[in-house]
Amino acid sequence: MKRSIGLIILQIAVALYLLVSGVTGLLNSSAGDLAGVIGFLNDLFKNPSMVTLLVIVLSISEIIAGFFLLVELFTTDLRVTDMILFIFVILWIANIILVDFIAPISGGTIFKSVDSVLRYVSVLSSHLMVLGALILVSKKFS
Repeated sequence: MKRSIGLIILQIAVALYLLVSGVTGLLNSSAGDLAGVIGFLNDLFKNPSMVTLLVIVLSISEIIAGFFLLVELFTTDLRVTDMILFIFVILWIANIILVDFIAPISGGTIFKSVDSVLRYVSVLSSHLMVLGALILVSKKFS
C-alpha cells in the first residue's frame, strides 16, 4: 500500500519511540513512558511483585510493537502489527486517563501555580501527540 512520506516518517518516529520507551522501561524498571500508569497501579494494589511483572510485560510489548512497525516498512502490511497498535491505542488512552486526569485532579496538584498548569498541559499535549501518531500509523492511509 502506498503511503505518504509524512506517514512513513511518523511510523519511523513511533517505532523508535516505542523501542526506546520499552528498553528504558526494562533498564529502569519503570515501563518507559507508561510509568505513570505503573505508579498509579502500585499505589492502588500495593503489590510490588505484580507491578514488576506488569512493568516487564508492558516494556516488552513496547519493544515488540516498535519492532513490528519497523519491519512493516519493508514488508507488506502485517495483521499482527494492527492488533498490537490497537492494544497500544487502548493502553495509551488508559495512560492519559489515569496519569493526566485522575491522578493530578485527585491529588490537587494541577492548579497550584501557573508553572504547574504549564507543566501539566505540556505533558498532556505530548501524550495526545503520541496517541494521535499511534492512531494515524494504525489507519494505513494511502
